[in-house]
Amino acid sequence: MQRELGDRVERVKRGTIHAFCAELLREFGERVDLQPGFGVADELYQKSLLRRLRVPRKIQNSVLDAFSRYRFRGDALGHRYQRYYDRYQRMMAERNVADFDTLILKTAQLLRMDDVAIETRSRWDVVLVDEFQDLNPIQYAIVRRLAQNHRHIFAVGDDEQAVYSWTGADPQVFRHFQEDFQIPADGVIHMEHNHRCPPSILDVGRRLIDLNQAIFTDRKPQQTTHNSPFPVEALGFTDDDGETKWIMDDLRRDRAAHDGKPGWGDVAVLYRTHKIGSALESAFLNAGIPCCLAQGRALADDKVVAYVIAALRVIASPTDEIQQELFYQAVLPEALFDSARAWAEETGRSLIHQLEHMARTLPREHGDTKKIWRGFYALRNLEALGKNHRSLGSLVEAILSEKVGTYRTILEEHQEDLTDPASHEEVVHLAERVIRAAERGQPVWIPRLGGAEIPARKMVLEMGIRSVHLGGAPHQDALRITAADLPSLGFGLGLFQTAQFVRTRGFANTFRDFTAIDLETTDKDVDRAEIVELAAVRVRHGRVVDEFHCLVKPRVPITSGALGAHGISESDVASAPYFETVWTQFREFCGSDVLVAHNGYTFDFPILRRMASKLPRGTDFFTYDTLPLARTLHATSRKLEHLAKRYGIVTGRSHRALDDCRTLAKVFPALSETRVEYARKTTLVNLLDQLGIALALSDKHSLCDEARKIFDLVPPYSLGRHSECLDCYASECAACGAADLPSVNDLIRLLGGHELMERLRAERSADKRYPETMGRLRRLIEACANGDLPEQICAFLERAVLSKYDGAEKGKNRVNLLTLHSTKGLEFSRVYIVGVEDEQLIPIPRDGVVNKLELEEARRLLYVGMTRTRDRLVMTRVKSRGEKSTGGHRFLDEMGIIPRAPVP
Repeated sequence: MQRELGDRVERVKRGTIHAFCAELLREFGERVDLQPGFGVADELYQKSLLRRLRVPRKIQNSVLDAFSRYRFRGDALGHRYQRYYDRYQRMMAERNVADFDTLILKTAQLLRMDDVAIETRSRWDVVLVDEFQDLNPIQYAIVRRLAQNHRHIFAVGDDEQAVYSWTGADPQVFRHFQEDFQIPADGVIHMEHNHRCPPSILDVGRRLIDLNQAIFTDRKPQQTTHNSPFPVEALGFTDDDGETKWIMDDLRRDRAAHDGKPGWGDVAVLYRTHKIGSALESAFLNAGIPCCLAQGRALADDKVVAYVIAALRVIASPTDEIQQELFYQAVLPEALFDSARAWAEETGRSLIHQLEHMARTLPREHGDTKKIWRGFYALRNLEALGKNHRSLGSLVEAILSEKVGTYRTILEEHQEDLTDPASHEEVVHLAERVIRAAERGQPVWIPRLGGAEIPARKMVLEMGIRSVHLGGAPHQDALRITAADLPSLGFGLGLFQTAQFVRTRGFANTFRDFTAIDLETTDKDVDRAEIVELAAVRVRHGRVVDEFHCLVKPRVPITSGALGAHGISESDVASAPYFETVWTQFREFCGSDVLVAHNGYTFDFPILRRMASKLPRGTDFFTYDTLPLARTLHATSRKLEHLAKRYGIVTGRSHRALDDCRTLAKVFPALSETRVEYARKTTLVNLLDQLGIALALSDKHSLCDEARKIFDLVPPYSLGRHSECLDCYASECAACGAADLPSVNDLIRLLGGHELMERLRAERSADKRYPETMGRLRRLIEACANGDLPEQICAFLERAVLSKYDGAEKGKNRVNLLTLHSTKGLEFSRVYIVGVEDEQLIPIPRDGVVNKLELEEARRLLYVGMTRTRDRLVMTRVKSRGEKSTGGHRFLDEMGIIPRAPVP
């Protein structure tokens, strides 16, 4: 399009239908009950929400799929899933977050409003829709409304490649399209030439797909322009081990017979389920065949495996500071790691030394302090682990015997549901009394509260009080703390929040002095864009003290898209200085300050470094991006203008450098204050076991909503093997001699029972903690068992690197391991389709009656996989896969192909 249209391409609105809907809802969302600045939930966020609803992890994918079918096809949810759905919708609305399905549904609702539809339609004269067969009826309704008046619409699609019915996609939209826009038969253009597949593949593919009921009955046979000497092959095996071994041997034979061609990247192995792909990946890597799964599915993309790799690299090179930094990056939250990196650049310390400095100087109760020390101790333990193990298998078991990955506490995971202790007058008032008592050395007295006073004692001691008396007559000098002091939150939660407030009163925003920067450019391409406007705002003690602003003359044209965004034209900058002239003045203005930008790491800073790389002091500036911090703190939109609105900050014109700098100079301190609030809400995780006891011994009917939510989270802390709270409770009961207090057994029952406690206290092996990951790792570990431990680690890391997804649509130098659903639009010289068998491809319900529509979609799915092939197609099936019978091979039979046994 760039080549054909030149600068006019910027005026073409292009993107996925979800991106289009999100943009439209940013403009009109309030008309359909979406609040400004709404967030968009990805699958990770959706599953986090389901965890809060106590949806078991193993059915979360099933639940989300059921939600989509309910919304787009009207499929019934059933009582259990309906309850999940109602609560899920309520929580999404409370958080001002919309998932992808909601974007579609809300846009369809929006476009049913005539005034909005007219306004939106007027912006475009023509609508082009690609992959039309993937639309569901509601998505099609959006497209129809966009083109309803001008009727200039062009749809490209293939009804024989419709394979996403679980999202509501329905190939019948082609018929609706013809009827709605009165398209005559000669208005349907059939692609009559196939430039990819040879006749041998098209012939057998047509035999299969022609068994489906056709939507276009006048479809003409495709003419091919490409021949291949290879026949279509199908092979049958006893089991999947034999199948995998033959495929690997065949790959080598094929390359040897053709002088190393095709390259590994021109080979695809396709399958129906991810389980097959994971098994193939392990086998290929052990055989030294480079391969990659689809993005997010590769071995090295697994977060647990990424942790193992980072740990093993440290063990292999314990003095390499780069490997230590990469380990910290794997375990520390992004916002914390970025802050440490920015401070390290500013102070001249190494990142490792900066993290150690932060751990020693931040308050002990600060969540970041605990995370850094945890990372520090984990790093030091790795060296000992390496010395105490002789085999890779036992070493990986030890690494994964504890929870791994980015450090995130249960309070951080649920911080959106927690109130700020500073927001409760009763908490602040009690905290002030406790602080004064601690300063005077006063004791504290708490009356008997049915056992809840025992954990309360621990909480009060955490606030700096030296002596706490329970029950009996209070000493006349003692500070009295009773349930009446905390009427709204309740005694347990109120006292916990008081402890949080007291312990965090020294927390403060550490970024008080900085320079906010922003730049506008000739286009959005980071690698070629040039600056047309540069601005900076200096902040001291949280207040703006000076500003810098300058237009810049670029040496490349300003695109129309950029002009539409910032409004800076060629004539505006015609007499402006070039960047190299502006740089010195800009650099002097910024001085040694940390430069702060929003989305700086992916846009502003790379452009600034590229353009200044050969200029004086062109690379010695220190940077901080506010976007990761915003992501940590807010689930809603993190765009600068939406953050400003959230904080009540008046903005100037968006996409003008000085206005955006002024906004950021106010937003960043507000974000930093929110970070302090976040720290208050999430500190003192070490007291959660005591809070669990206090809540368990409280009257459940008297608990506030927040206390009830927290009580659902804390029993693992009270009952877990790392807590001594039950022993402390038993000792206190024995010491006071109060027979009317609940026993330890009573307490365990209130917290969830002995069975739960035994489960929580049981030692969990790596296999039980991370069963899926260990299943993928085991074959690799076994293949690296030769040699001493350093040699085993080296072999493992080499294989892990061979699996890394490189970000391309298909691996250039790796065999592509892909599900059949993920192959549309791709093509390969060699294609192996694994699992062409009934159990894999044909959904057979319990009653044994195959649904006609599902059977037709299964044919289309196999047809899509077959037609990815340019030269050689091989299909395989086994009698048993994973010790389970695979049934017959109906689709091979329908194509008239008899699977042969492999030649020994």
